Amino acid sequence: MGEEKTILITGANGLVGHRACEYLRKITPWKIIGTSRREGAHVDLIANLTDISDVDRIRTTIHPDIIIHTAAISRTDVCEQEQKLCYDTNVTATANLCKVFPEAKFIFFSTYAVYDTPEGRCDEECETRASNYYIQTKLDAEEHVQKMAEYVIVRPSVIFGYVEHLQDSKNYFMQLLANIRMKKVMQSPKDQYFNPIHVDIIVESLKRIIEREVCGTFNVGSNESISKFEFNRQILEKFGFDSEYLEGIDSKHLTVKRPAIGTISSAKIQRELLYEIPPLEKMIDTLYLTSSEEVKRYLADSR
Repeated sequence: MGEEKTILITGANGLVGHRACEYLRKITPWKIIGTSRREGAHVDLIANLTDISDVDRIRTTIHPDIIIHTAAISRTDVCEQEQKLCYDTNVTATANLCKVFPEAKFIFFSTYAVYDTPEGRCDEECETRASNYYIQTKLDAEEHVQKMAEYVIVRPSVIFGYVEHLQDSKNYFMQLLANIRMKKVMQSPKDQYFNPIHVDIIVESLKRIIEREVCGTFNVGSNESISKFEFNRQILEKFGFDSEYLEGIDSKHLTVKRPAIGTISSAKIQRELLYEIPPLEKMIDTLYLTSSEEVKRYLADSR
């Protein structure tokens, strides 16, 4: 991949989009263009992707070789309550990008939650099923992406990391911090299992996907399965937070249904990229080492 490659990253104010812009600009020769609805540190183009005229306007400015599409509404409660907004953001925006840039390689961020089996540990061949509206929009968007000449569908487990800037939707770690900051208890299911993964592993995987020119559908998550409660407990322990901020609950008490055993196998992507995903403990260590001082400042600022 030479210097002439241009990569458009949507959702440049989100966790993955922001970090991908930052990381790929630092360590590759590629031209990275970030886009979002609002200004931000890595936003070069402000655009509403649900408006095809705005997407057409992007085309008058750049002709990307690759699109990394991370922009989405991922809060399941919002998606249930505002289904048109969710559909427009998650499906219409994807369809618009596919229509306006048919020649670009399309890397789309879906979700691990498209699988819903009693056994879990789903590989990419497992049956998909939508247990809520957010998941349905991701499956609908995948159909548009699959019509592209070259595509990669990434089905990540829950992605965690620290971000300094404000976000419309906080990632798992930032939700926990926000609760601690407000002295609120975070309710976390003891019976929902997943494979959480640090954002830096996600963006390293993106770099390798582009370098190795792979195509297809790939799960990506930690190699260990863990309950959402236990994951949060380990975070609290690592950062020295009081355990009173965490309460284990049964998922039947949640408003929006999600798969109970939402575990995935990431063997395929590790094989294709010749890259072993680090142990979850190491990823939590990395989170602590790279963000502990920022976390202290965040919690000290009660404004």
